[in-house]
Amino acid sequence: MSKNDSLAQRLVAWQLQHGRHDLPWQNTHDAYRIWLSEIMLQQTQVVTVIDYYARFLDQFPTVQDLARAAQDEVLALWAGLGYYSRARNLHACAQRVVDEFGGEFPRTPEQLQTLPGIGVSTAAAIAVFAYAYPAPILDGNVKRILSRVYGIRAAPSAATDKILWANAHETLFTPQDAQRLKIPFERGIRAYTQGVMDLGATLCTRTQPNCQICPWSTRCVSLAENATEQIPAPKVATAVKELHFDWYIYRCGQGVWLEQQPERGIWAKLWTFPTQARLEHAAAQKLTPLKHRLTHRQLHIQPYLIELNDKQAQHISNTASGRWVDLNEPKFSLALPKPVAQILRFLSERDLLEKE
Repeated sequence: MSKNDSLAQRLVAWQLQHGRHDLPWQNTHDAYRIWLSEIMLQQTQVVTVIDYYARFLDQFPTVQDLARAAQDEVLALWAGLGYYSRARNLHACAQRVVDEFGGEFPRTPEQLQTLPGIGVSTAAAIAVFAYAYPAPILDGNVKRILSRVYGIRAAPSAATDKILWANAHETLFTPQDAQRLKIPFERGIRAYTQGVMDLGATLCTRTQPNCQICPWSTRCVSLAENATEQIPAPKVATAVKELHFDWYIYRCGQGVWLEQQPERGIWAKLWTFPTQARLEHAAAQKLTPLKHRLTHRQLHIQPYLIELNDKQAQHISNTASGRWVDLNEPKFSLALPKPVAQILRFLSERDLLEKE
């Protein structure tokens, strides 16, 4: 590469030779598959997403299949991936695409942003990979890369983001870059967008970046100033809220009582154990306390196991809103938070040990 080559040209040449090319959502221009992967990859590592992506496509091979599904079915398949608002938006978005766009995803970032769960950067990524639409992305990794390349030391803020968006537009692959590299523009803009993702995931990492083999190293301000560990400036830490509550695990034979959470709050629309007693004077076994960390919350949960007879179980069925799940089910068909699934597995495995 020549010293006069643009940043985009350098990145595309590097990506075509050294970038990632074998991820399951690559080598397709299917907007549905690309959208699904982009939503799953928000705040989630690639290695975690791969299995979920395959399971979703197996269950919902088209956007029409996803739109027709019940929300509980979508949430259950999403269980364990976290950030459940993504799953609710995923379902709502699929329904909008089918109802308002005839099952075809819009072709521009501006139209894509009108759909639930699709922000500016995600819309750009979908438009690039599906339709070769020239639009820059700016996720967390790209912010880090551009901050280092352009030497932006300002703390994260809306003003800093505005500067970074301007840098992203300035750096974007152009038709002139395609001519210089002698490749079709469609191939170049996709390779550029994938390249900036690959750069953040493999070389320009948060700590110990591998600057020696980075295609942008000779243009990188932070490297020239020996400041890659200081740039970007760290985010202001958000205070973690400590929450304490009890779980009442009502069990009758192989059945365990679960209740669906309301549409707002922790674990919205997911199924959990009651946090208030549903029976008075029932003998309870105190189980080992649990800790579970959410984004800005630390949960401290004290579970109690209450064994019921048929009459007591019927009383709960008649007076509370919920349902009994069978511990013999190999896979629970409801959307369960991770600690609930762990307790159900524990109870099921304990039964198996007692039978041996």
